[in-house]
Amino acid sequence: MNPFKSPVARLARLFQDSRDNWKAKALDKQRRRRAAQVKIRDLEHSRAQWKARALAAEGALATPRERTGCTAVSADAATDGPPPPVAHASPAGHRYPVWIIQLTLRLYLHVALGSRGVARVLQLLPAPVAAPTHTTVLNWLYRCGLYVLQRAVERRTDWVWIADHTIAVGPLKCLVILGLPASALEPLGYRPSHRDLQVLAVECTVQSTGEWVAAVFARVAQRCGDPLQIVADAGSDLRKGIAVFQASAPTGVYTYDISHAIANLRKRELGPDAHWTAFLHHCRTTLASFQQTALAFLLPPRQRTKARFMNLDAHLRWAQRLLAYFERGNFRAIDATCMLTWPAWEVLRAQFGAPRVHALRDLVAIRYPHRDALATAIQARSDRALDALDPTFWALTDTGRQRFLDAFAWLLPYREALDEYTQMMEQSKRIQTHLKSQGLQAGSRGALEAALPPPSTLTPRAQAFTAQVLAQVAQEAAKLPPDRTWLATSDIIESVFGKYKVFTERGPLKDIGKLVLAIPAFIADLTAPLVRQAMESVRTVDVEEWVDKHLGTSMLAKRRRALIAPVPQT
Repeated sequence: MNPFKSPVARLARLFQDSRDNWKAKALDKQRRRRAAQVKIRDLEHSRAQWKARALAAEGALATPRERTGCTAVSADAATDGPPPPVAHASPAGHRYPVWIIQLTLRLYLHVALGSRGVARVLQLLPAPVAAPTHTTVLNWLYRCGLYVLQRAVERRTDWVWIADHTIAVGPLKCLVILGLPASALEPLGYRPSHRDLQVLAVECTVQSTGEWVAAVFARVAQRCGDPLQIVADAGSDLRKGIAVFQASAPTGVYTYDISHAIANLRKRELGPDAHWTAFLHHCRTTLASFQQTALAFLLPPRQRTKARFMNLDAHLRWAQRLLAYFERGNFRAIDATCMLTWPAWEVLRAQFGAPRVHALRDLVAIRYPHRDALATAIQARSDRALDALDPTFWALTDTGRQRFLDAFAWLLPYREALDEYTQMMEQSKRIQTHLKSQGLQAGSRGALEAALPPPSTLTPRAQAFTAQVLAQVAQEAAKLPPDRTWLATSDIIESVFGKYKVFTERGPLKDIGKLVLAIPAFIADLTAPLVRQAMESVRTVDVEEWVDKHLGTSMLAKRRRALIAPVPQT
């Protein structure tokens, strides 16, 4: 029975209007409450900032030198004491001081903390430090990276360019060009570090062709000057792009990175080798079969899916060490117990006769904590003392040894081949070490032949492989002017990509996105003036425009639109 006199349809409209009214009031109250919280937070941050500036002003008036306006700070004070007063001021339009931004970026880029980890670390600092949110940390990173990437670079005539691509999940490929003056190579020992380089270009594309690479090189040359040397691998697009670019800049010498060149020679030598392929197959199956057992500490390293022939020495070093472990004969770390097995009993029967050892059949398959316990049990069961037990017998009773052989017996026939492979790897390593420390020059082959071990100490296969590597070195050295010593390898850009991938590994999809701006950020020296200039000259909207132009919509954004249903509006 309806207790109301009004029709049900009208009551429904009234109840709906009433619900909408109180819901609107509740939402308005929530908005005002949130606005009040934001205002309180901003006032707290403002108070902390002004307090910090007041303390800095008091410190600036503490000594006569500072009253004269000198803001220089000694190295000890910069590292051990509080931040210099000049770093307490905030960039225009920011509430955080420069030193907080600088510290945040260094924690993220050089201490390998994530954006949330940096925010939590800064929360541990005493007041009046206000910790930024994780999104603010990333925003600062993108702005500094874009500023370093777009800032003016000195035009020079002695550039050495190091170029390479990096790829990730998704269709994008990223071309990075690093540069340093050729005059700086010798003082750096031909081993530049990240801080010695300048990022000349970070370009992304879906399809990297030779024409596109040449166009990127041309833009960089127009902005920075033509290079003397370009060091890169022999990727088809890079090689063609460099050739097209050299048609307009003939002074630039293309040097094939010696690390990639040697890796390709290894691939040509070992790729068709069935013995080497079987060795790697055994390594893979052993790793998969015994990784959850007591033998896990002896397992081979995991094989890389990329650049496999640049990292072969790890497996060879493991194999040689494992064979040395087998020769020492101490397997207690695997299993310290002993057990009389049937093969061991057969050895006793052959040595002492069946009647004498027949009573020992009952001891077969019984575990004993150590060798002495098993020897005591054998002597207690025999009719006379068993002296001078054969070492072969004790090897057959060693449980740890048997477990070792169950997993690694396949390695024993590879001893001679491993020695040959190891010689090849050691020769290529010696050549790379020499070129990376002495540089590449016209006389590099002769210097290497004098520094390497005599060919008579090598196997014929190792001699032939060494001759191939030296011929490659001579081919690249012949391109250089006779009186110049330049860079031989692009390993430094591989190091840059390795550090960049540390940041992308934290992402959900690990695609090429805004984090490519971390490359110019961690290569640059993030001084307080640079951070201030970056924050004041690069806006968040500038980063978004650069991303839209060079990267497009991220894979995570596409995934959310495709797989997450939109929330219905009420």
